[in-house]
Amino acid sequence: MTEKDETNPLRIVAGVILGAVTGVIGFFIIVLILGFIEDMSGIRTGISANVAENIWSAVLLFAFIIAGMAFFYWKVKTTPPTKEKLVD
Repeated sequence: MTEKDETNPLRIVAGVILGAVTGVIGFFIIVLILGFIEDMSGIRTGISANVAENIWSAVLLFAFIIAGMAFFYWKVKTTPPTKEKLVD
């Protein structure tokens, strides 16, 4: 990469923050779906939204956050920044 093609650190920070937020939201959507399945079928998965008391939920939340941050970091690094067209 040349010097002018380097990624702006602000874009990287924004991508990591967005990835963390997306990971948390994704975790709660999965837990909600698993909760519906547990209530309807009676099958216990052991994963709940209570991450303070359930280690599997905490590990799953951590995995979703890391995956979201990694995805958005990769997306920021591989997508060039937009350039404004100047009108003369």
